[in-house]
Amino acid sequence: MNRGSRWWRHPIVDCGFALAGGACLVFAFAPFDQWALGFLTPALLFWLWDDVRPARAALVGLLFGIGLFGFGIYWIVHSIFVVGHEPLLLAWALVFSLTLACAAFVAGVGWAAARLTPHPGFPRYALVLPALWVLAEWVRGWILTGFPWLDLGYSAVGQVLAQGYAPVLGTLGVSFVLALTAGLVVASLRLPDPRRRWTALALLSAAWLLAPVLSAISWTRPAGPPIAVSVVQGDIPQRMKFSPGAWRVGLARYETLSSPLWQPGRVVVWPESAVSTWYEEAEGPLQELRRRIRKKRATLVTGVFHYDFQNGGRYNSVVRIGSGPVRFYDKHHLVPYGEYFPVPAFVRNWLRDWKLPHSSFTMGAAVQRPFRLDGRWAGISICYEDAFGRDLRRSLPRANWLINVSDDAWFGRTIGPDQQFQMARMRALETGRPLARADNTALSGLIDGKGRVVGRLPPFLPLVLTGHLQPEAGLTPYDRWGDQPIVVLALLLLSVGGLGEAHRAQGRAVDGAAAGDVL
Repeated sequence: MNRGSRWWRHPIVDCGFALAGGACLVFAFAPFDQWALGFLTPALLFWLWDDVRPARAALVGLLFGIGLFGFGIYWIVHSIFVVGHEPLLLAWALVFSLTLACAAFVAGVGWAAARLTPHPGFPRYALVLPALWVLAEWVRGWILTGFPWLDLGYSAVGQVLAQGYAPVLGTLGVSFVLALTAGLVVASLRLPDPRRRWTALALLSAAWLLAPVLSAISWTRPAGPPIAVSVVQGDIPQRMKFSPGAWRVGLARYETLSSPLWQPGRVVVWPESAVSTWYEEAEGPLQELRRRIRKKRATLVTGVFHYDFQNGGRYNSVVRIGSGPVRFYDKHHLVPYGEYFPVPAFVRNWLRDWKLPHSSFTMGAAVQRPFRLDGRWAGISICYEDAFGRDLRRSLPRANWLINVSDDAWFGRTIGPDQQFQMARMRALETGRPLARADNTALSGLIDGKGRVVGRLPPFLPLVLTGHLQPEAGLTPYDRWGDQPIVVLALLLLSVGGLGEAHRAQGRAVDGAAAGDVL
């Protein structure tokens, strides 16, 4: 892999490889699941960053990011143009802006690595590059409430690597191991010192061999008998779901699909906004449904909109209907520019002309009590919230299992719903809790506490999935500490790598000065 002065040294060729490499990385994620690309394509990028100036490293990283996010999140256009009926040019402009913003983080990794460790070496590959990659993902998960889509760690869901590291260090920990793998692969090929190459291979082997050891540890314990759960997928098209009076048709479909499910102890889950109006408007039919459910000693959990007359809040909510009082969970982590607009008031007035329904919600409380369902506690999340491990951790340790309701009909027959289902599997892995996911159209399913899919419905069909989930008690290390350990580790490695390079640079300067004195 020594580039020397050959044709592939040309900047245009480097840029082409970077753009193609970023696009190829998308195939590491669902629905393609070519997980080895999760470290092979970053290895290509790390190699392209060798022996280049910071500005060129930033450009190469930017193009890699454009390839990754341009291909990886194109599906947002569907929600804006096809469902939202906005001009196609506007849809692509918004998505391209988001793509550039996400790609800028990859560019920042390349620029910082070129500044801190301008020369190939073991600290660059094993310390600086993996640490910078993880820190960039961490920051991207917070800016403007965060957009952690296509974090490298998600590509390993379903593999022993994620099963071992996710309960300990979370998604970022899995990302770190994959970035470390990429760096060590390059080190084993690029470093001239055989001892360094063997050290890289030994460290690489240790990182991967530790994964099955960690995966064999049971961080949580069963909390009672399995729970009978049914998720209902109504498959109601978005073009009719929010039309006037359509909520009655949708409610009738869900009631018909659920009529055989009302059994003692069973929890039935309907998707986000399955009742596609305000709870206060549909309260009469829902109270009648509640009476029938209580007679059967079952419980319904469903998405609905909720208006709080005390504070004027308008919430995207989940309601519990059955035995006991009606309980609401109000979505806390709203989708920027989809459910609220983080812009000044005069811009918000202009955006009122958009045709996206219910696009200005009130943020629910950060900490809300889980739902008590058949004697166990369920942590609730709505759609986009299952992309954030830090949000789901708030319901622990009380929650014994997790429920996520979604409506991916916004994204049609694209790869977006597959990516979000993959994220839901990671949340189950991190918390050691099983998860039931009910979606309107795509990828409703049941996931166990190891992130394995117990059952999944085919998309775009009105169907019901019934199964059992084992509730869990106790905390994984990630539940206890969150992202703090991996962020602190990355900062320490970055400091060690940067100081080591500064020391080597000083040594080279001294050697050069001594050689000049001799001459």
